Formats: sequence, C-alpha cells, structure tokens
Amino acid sequence: MAKISMVQTFLRLGLLTLVLIGMSQIVGAQVETELKCSADKFYNLFRHNMMQLTTIFPQNFKSIKIVKGDGKSVGSIWQWHYVLPGASSKVMMLKEIVKSVDEDNRSITFSAVGGDLFTQYKSFEITMTVTPKDVDNIEESGSKVKWWIQYEKRTEDAPSPDAYIGLAVHVTKELGHYLLQ
Repeated sequence: MAKISMVQTFLRLGLLTLVLIGMSQIVGAQVETELKCSADKFYNLFRHNMMQLTTIFPQNFKSIKIVKGDGKSVGSIWQWHYVLPGASSKVMMLKEIVKSVDEDNRSITFSAVGGDLFTQYKSFEITMTVTPKDVDNIEESGSKVKWWIQYEKRTEDAPSPDAYIGLAVHVTKELGHYLLQ
C-alpha cells in the first residue's frame, strides 16, 4: 500500500486546505480542530502561559523561553527546543517573533526568524485563531482552533511541513482535554 502523507490524509478528510499564494513559492496550509474547552482558556494559555507547554508536553517541548521582550508584545522573540513527533528524536531549535496579536479575535501570528527549519524552508509563519462555537455561551460552548501555516520551501525537494501540522493538531487536541480537567 502506498504511503500517504499527513497532508494528503488531512486534505482527503477536509481538515486541511492548501493555498498557493500568487506566483511565488509561498504555500499556505490550514487545519481546524474542534474542542470542548472554552476559546478563552485555550487562547490564554498560548497568550499568557506558553512556557507551560514544556510541562504538559515534555516529549515534544524541551524548553521554551523568551529571548527578547515580554513574550506577549509584537516584536517579542521566543526560542523553542522541540522534537517533532514521528520525524526523529533530534531536538531542534526555533526562534520566532510575535508578528501580530488580535485579542478580539483570539489570534496570534508568529514568524520564524531562526532555527533548524530554515534548512528546508526560506520562510515559515504560523497563525493560531481560536473562536467559540457558541458565541452566546462562550464559557460552555467549546471552541474551534484554526492553524494557518505559510511557508516557502528552500528547494522543490523540501518536504511539506506535515510534521509541524501533525504537532499542531496533536497539541490542540491534547491541550483541549487537559484544559477540561
């Protein structure tokens, strides 16, 4: 049986949308997951307590620290040491800048500025948006978490960011369960 990539599986299930942007090599991938936890709880963990991910997911996140700014403001820089599930056990490093924050829409955009992923990508940006499923009852409605990844491959042979998409989905689902406790 042919090996099917995570991107192909998500596309078939309608969970992922790939978009070619203009004439450049920049591609966008989007994945959305529904959760039972509130949108505010999920968003606030990423907005105010992101370092907690090392405690919740020690197998994936080895360290997370702020290297510039307060970690919340646009222009702040985070440094991550992480392991991609299914890729290898190698600890990789990523530096990312907080590019934009939209409190009203519970959205944060990070842009990679350094790290191991630049061996395969020229650019890599990720936006997380969390919306309540029932705006009339925000605390009990559950939420939808949408990850939008824009990337440009360094070469045509560079892989699609399947492992990063898989990590986003894994973290979203498990964090949703964790926040219900």
